[in-house]
Amino acid sequence: MKKIIIFIILLTSIYLLYSYSSFTNSILTSKEQILEIKKWDSYYSLASKLDLNSNYLKVYLKLNPPARDLQAGNYKLKKWLNLIQVIESLKNPITNDLKVTILEWWNIYDIDNELSKNNFIQTWDLINLNKEKLSDFKKEFVFLSNTETLEWFLYPDTYSINPNNFSLEDFIKTMLSNFDKKVIKDLAINPNDTNLQNNIILASIVEKEEKSIKEKATVAWVLKKRLNENWFIWADATVCYPYELTFDECTPKFIWNHIQDKNDYNTRTKLGLPKTPICNPSADSIEAVYNAKNTPYYYYLHDENWQIHYAKTNEEHIANKMLYIK
Repeated sequence: MKKIIIFIILLTSIYLLYSYSSFTNSILTSKEQILEIKKWDSYYSLASKLDLNSNYLKVYLKLNPPARDLQAGNYKLKKWLNLIQVIESLKNPITNDLKVTILEWWNIYDIDNELSKNNFIQTWDLINLNKEKLSDFKKEFVFLSNTETLEWFLYPDTYSINPNNFSLEDFIKTMLSNFDKKVIKDLAINPNDTNLQNNIILASIVEKEEKSIKEKATVAWVLKKRLNENWFIWADATVCYPYELTFDECTPKFIWNHIQDKNDYNTRTKLGLPKTPICNPSADSIEAVYNAKNTPYYYYLHDENWQIHYAKTNEEHIANKMLYIK
């Protein structure tokens, strides 16, 4: 009887070993296919996705633990793959990078809205991280040393984002590195320049006030003259910022209703510059501030076609209003 039991155990063991070997070497993909892995999936999820024996899969994964966690995304599986080869194919998901454009006249609320709208972050994640991690970013980027916010250094550009592997902190570093290249290095600006902060604030106003690259340096000079001569700089583009509005929410009607509000940003009621920038300026606007074009003008306005008209005196400015603003 004892010999019979041993024989049965031996046969069972041989069967299990053969069955397990067949399990690991059996072909799982008869044709090329895309395997979708969701955030909550693990390697154990392969049992249901590929119709595998879950017990054998558990044994295999215990004996052969994968070197990395399974990442959400889509994976291309070639045909004629066994389990070992399938798991090897799950190292890197198919990269379908998305293009995200951060526009020049956007502020941090616009950027947060764009990223949350595309499901990269939750609403206000960027704004909260800006407050919580500023000191960490300052250690890596010298030009942040005197700033209270990352905002004006989140360089406007088109970025490629892998939706399967998005990190907000890494994305911020990418934007800051872009600022470092296209502003600090390309424009040969000293990152320790004590005037950098004020120049970026002024550039953010120029960005909002003037669309034409060829006119930006003139507008920058007008604003600088007003500042240097202790005038209110009267840039209506600064009115909306303290209300945490996006570009689309900052309507002419809103500006008109708040044009006399007193706060740290309204340059119709506050002498000097706003407390911080009001948007992320482009290299063109920053260069315009550093190389402002000497001009006799103190005033400018835009007609309905956004054509700019300058004036030397308030009388000339009033005449321009009558001519060009209907």
